[in-house]
Amino acid sequence: MSNKPDFFIVGAAKSGTTALQQTLASYADIYMSPIKEPNYFYNEVAIEELRKGLQEKLKKDNAAQWINDGMQGELWNAFIRDESMYKKLFSKAESSQKCGEASVSYLYSLKAAENIYQYNPQAKIIIILRNPAERAWSHFNMEKRMGLVSANFKSEFDKLHLISNPIWGRDPIFLSGGFYYEQVKRYLDVFPKEQVFICFYDDYKLNPKNTICKILGFIGVSLNSEIELIENKKTNEARKSIVDNFLESGSLKSRLRKVLKFLGIHKFLKQLLSKENKEQLPATYKLLLKDYYKNDIEKLEELIGVTLNHWK
Repeated sequence: MSNKPDFFIVGAAKSGTTALQQTLASYADIYMSPIKEPNYFYNEVAIEELRKGLQEKLKKDNAAQWINDGMQGELWNAFIRDESMYKKLFSKAESSQKCGEASVSYLYSLKAAENIYQYNPQAKIIIILRNPAERAWSHFNMEKRMGLVSANFKSEFDKLHLISNPIWGRDPIFLSGGFYYEQVKRYLDVFPKEQVFICFYDDYKLNPKNTICKILGFIGVSLNSEIELIENKKTNEARKSIVDNFLESGSLKSRLRKVLKFLGIHKFLKQLLSKENKEQLPATYKLLLKDYYKNDIEKLEELIGVTLNHWK
């Protein structure tokens, strides 16, 4: 047992990686990192450079202590910097299981592809790509809920599209995160083509079981039982359920959960209060973003040999 992941879900952000991670984690032959996003191979930014709110969150979670205390439950994200700590994330895996993790900073990162290759050159890389205009809108709404950007998309676009390389974890990246050509190329430049699996958000949404079957085959796991698709339990700290915040831990929380479940409204309330803003991308912004990403999409088409006219 090497305690090294066999595969990595590297992104893109806001493209279904959480649902994929949770579905794979439910499969007996797969062991996923109990920290969904350890960000170990995204190391070109110091912890002190991250936005203040994220620094405070990381300090509160205290991932190192959580790991040493036995990794009970699931921690959402961390910025693990110690290799021994990173290896402990996979210490509970059985020798027969394939190990994986899902840090979406890795696709955006300038160095993660090379870092992963140096750590495990046999690793399998999974990339999910979403229409960059739709991805940008979804990411913008998330960053708006987190207080990182204003409510005015056009003013944020005018300000941020001039920044050449926003820093993940410090700056808003809802625009820069959609320039896939260089992001994907970094992985194809260092990993053999057969070790990189590229799929598309629309295909995953339309036929998720088919996509999961392909991914299982890609990472070398036999399909020996029915796949149970897992809906996102949590996509980021910005969507933390108001219900769970209200129902504090302890016996009262347990009793209230049972009552709400009996009444049939707990699940509805959680979905209502924690779901992502489903507002459609306005037509004017769609045209703006299609033009913004057009050249990059064309380069990506040539790179991966796929026609993406529906994105253009």
